[in-house]
Amino acid sequence: MSARHAIETIGLGKDYGEVRALDSLDAVVPQGAHVGVLGPNGAGKTTAMLMLATLLRPTRGIARVFEQDVVHDQTAIRRRLGLVFQETSIDGLLTVRENLQFAAGLMGLGRIAGRDAIDQALSRTGLTAHTSRPARQLSGGFRRLTDIARAIVHKPDLLLLDEPTTGLDPEHRDRVWGLIEAERRDRGVTVVFSTHYLAEAEACDFVFMLAHGRLVAADTPAALRATVGEQVVEIDGPDAERAVQTMAASGQVAMSVRTGRGWRIGVGKAHAGLAAIVGSAPCLTHVDVRDATLEDVYFARTQGVSRSRPSPASRGSQS
Repeated sequence: MSARHAIETIGLGKDYGEVRALDSLDAVVPQGAHVGVLGPNGAGKTTAMLMLATLLRPTRGIARVFEQDVVHDQTAIRRRLGLVFQETSIDGLLTVRENLQFAAGLMGLGRIAGRDAIDQALSRTGLTAHTSRPARQLSGGFRRLTDIARAIVHKPDLLLLDEPTTGLDPEHRDRVWGLIEAERRDRGVTVVFSTHYLAEAEACDFVFMLAHGRLVAADTPAALRATVGEQVVEIDGPDAERAVQTMAASGQVAMSVRTGRGWRIGVGKAHAGLAAIVGSAPCLTHVDVRDATLEDVYFARTQGVSRSRPSPASRGSQS
């Protein structure tokens, strides 16, 4: 693996008995990249993150972090890794500073170096005013910021963040992303995060989309959006299917997906004939035109995708 790669996986997968939590992930993440792993609960995101963090042994395949194998070189990887779990994992009985002191000690920072690193982490996360408060007294947003402060206290080269903004209000969500972007800008940190908020990944360098343990798409956001069209027309109502058929006959439809509320139609551009097409289907209760998003890509790529089962040869394998 080239030294410019922070992560490389080849056929990485994990089974839990009869359930294939992650089928086969092939991925390359350059150093300094901002990468999103996208999908709903149960898609395999957390499984992938835990294997990369050396906390879960793969059933099959290979994963390397900075050229180190996640099974055989765990200590070397963990020294360069900052990890934020989906659920906050700070000790509520310790103060904010004590939580960071504990983390600094685990990473081998001495007393003076550790104190300076803690002060810097508190300052970067805006937690200086809360340093002496027991973590259990913090709001959910400040607990999450403490999680991140603990993850960056030793200045890691790679941040793995498992759904870091779940449950946060807009203000704290914005602070979290501002902090993560600052780590990338100031220190060149590689950031890999998972989320089911697909809009959070629009600014990523690269995204991986998972559904039921399978990789369904991997590319830059712009390239993925281009596959469904420049714009998306959302329609609903008794005549929606008739309108879809009329639009398809125009030859400009790149995507046609049935959703729980109606249809999403991807087109190169909402052309001038759209009004006439909609007029041919008068019983429509909703018509909207907007730019294509990663959510549209996910809808298009996951129709009919179901969870796979491991083959008999792979069951019980822990290599």
